[in-house]
Amino acid sequence: MSVKPMNSLRSTVAAVALAFGAVVALALPAAAAPDAPPGEVRVLSRPQPVVPRQVAALTQAPAAPHAAVALSPAAQHFLAAVRANFAQWDLDHDGVLTRAEIETDMQNPRIVGEAAAALAALKLGSTQSNHLAETRAFTPADIDAMERQLAEGRKLEHNFVGYFVAGVKKLQEQPRALFVEGLPRISAIRQDFTSDCYFLSAVGALAQVNPQAVVRLIAPNRDGSFTVSFPGQPPVHVPAPTDSEIATYTIAKDGIWLSVLQKAYAIIRIRHEPQQASTREPLDSVGFRTGSTSVMDLLTGHHSRAIIFPAQNHRPLDNRLLAQTRSEIQNALRDRREVTASNSHHAYAIVAYDAAHDLVTVHNPYDRGGFEAWIEGGDKVRRTEEGFFVIPTERLVGNFYNVRLEEGGRLGS
Repeated sequence: MSVKPMNSLRSTVAAVALAFGAVVALALPAAAAPDAPPGEVRVLSRPQPVVPRQVAALTQAPAAPHAAVALSPAAQHFLAAVRANFAQWDLDHDGVLTRAEIETDMQNPRIVGEAAAALAALKLGSTQSNHLAETRAFTPADIDAMERQLAEGRKLEHNFVGYFVAGVKKLQEQPRALFVEGLPRISAIRQDFTSDCYFLSAVGALAQVNPQAVVRLIAPNRDGSFTVSFPGQPPVHVPAPTDSEIATYTIAKDGIWLSVLQKAYAIIRIRHEPQQASTREPLDSVGFRTGSTSVMDLLTGHHSRAIIFPAQNHRPLDNRLLAQTRSEIQNALRDRREVTASNSHHAYAIVAYDAAHDLVTVHNPYDRGGFEAWIEGGDKVRRTEEGFFVIPTERLVGNFYNVRLEEGGRLGS
């Protein structure tokens, strides 16, 4: 069997989106866990190695006995990729593809291209944030049922075709260098279906104020793997991300540094929280589990501290709280210390403060363009195409739950 070259993916993704209107239903960042400790909002924000069979360009219908004229080429490609590889993905050859088998397959670097994107689609459709113990499996009859539903114009239980198209697009966009530009950029982070905004905001805030600190965390090895050394922690060995992992989880468009850091954190988190549900794919413990921006403590080796706002502690907003927030954000950014902000359902990075106009610049790792419509107390807040928006300090304090600031003291000191 042969593997479809990556450059053919680049030539077809745009055509699929334009010609067939493939709309990917992005999962909204999940809600904060209700049992989060005070001051720590947990935000949610799913035989021989297999070489996939070559499939045609997404804009052309592949030759398959089950092809239906009512199906879009993207749907036909998804179904063809699953059918072509089902037997190899079914590791125990019992005719049932379990999520555990999918998670093992996802770590196989020889599953690439459209096969990897199809595997990622099955993974996303079988995983729910904060419910890792709940699982599902697929049989060939399930794939046939998907085809019938699509041919009849009915929606599937999950947007498998949309996940597939998004995965192909991510494989096109993801450079395989560690740092393409030498230093990471917060604007390169692209959250999609996972609930990892807490990690993305913390690492993005660090990339904004001290990108060299992010670079120092990762050392490449001769075999293509990486060693991640969080301050004060034992080194973590991380293999290079596979195509299936790239197609499933959050990526950064300026290198694989984000994927490497997330997997290293996942390994540590599983080790330190053995009572929590996990899967055979370590990245699930970041992408599909509740978390807190206090993960900045791990990234920096420093303590962090939260300033709690009225939406969380139900106390009145007063001038003293506003003055404290202005001062501490300004001082932290001046000293190149990271700052994040959280509400009940999402986490953000604070990247700049304009003292002359009392304006805070915030980065949303999930949404691009449009408006932050949930922010009350004035005009709609417009986002840039890179996810940045600007609000007065009073609206920040009045709408968010807290800001968290990196402090200078080393952990344990």
